[in-house]
Amino acid sequence: MKISYLYVFRLILVLFFVSATIFFYYSSPDELISFIGVENAYLLMFVLALLGGLTTFSGIPYHVILVVLASGGLNPLLLGISAASGVMVGDTTSYYIGYSGGSFIPQGIQKTLQKLCAFCLAHPKLLPIAFFLYGSLVPFSNDFIVISMGLARYPFWKVMVPLGLGNVVFNTGVAFAGAYGLNVYLGL
Repeated sequence: MKISYLYVFRLILVLFFVSATIFFYYSSPDELISFIGVENAYLLMFVLALLGGLTTFSGIPYHVILVVLASGGLNPLLLGISAASGVMVGDTTSYYIGYSGGSFIPQGIQKTLQKLCAFCLAHPKLLPIAFFLYGSLVPFSNDFIVISMGLARYPFWKVMVPLGLGNVVFNTGVAFAGAYGLNVYLGL
């Protein structure tokens, strides 16, 4: 019986996520931070957000860890910046998938994205504002925007800078909500 490396990798990945879930469930934010370390917590946030940005049309729920780390006493601004940086580095791959002609994207999704591209390119002055607002207000994946703009050959920096700034606003807001929201909610 031959076991493939892909099967072993998937099994290890599933075991890692199950173990991490159990650890996060039974640990307080303070225990998590003391286990990881303060310096490593910002790196952990970056890596989890990077993985969230790499996964196209699905997401790793790094926001949960963002809230836990912020409620454990870490700096919400630094957490928000590290999370947004990770997401944007991960979203770079999605942009280049679109830029390469979308050869990895199914035809049905590709047609929808091309329609979105045509609409966006008809209103080029509104795009940076729309990217910023999307990044700062919408809790969904950035993949539709970055893949569409890659397909349209819209300049990389004109997409990533406003979208990245919007992601800083969103993730910092989530971190502040995690740090102070529970205390306000409970009236502490």
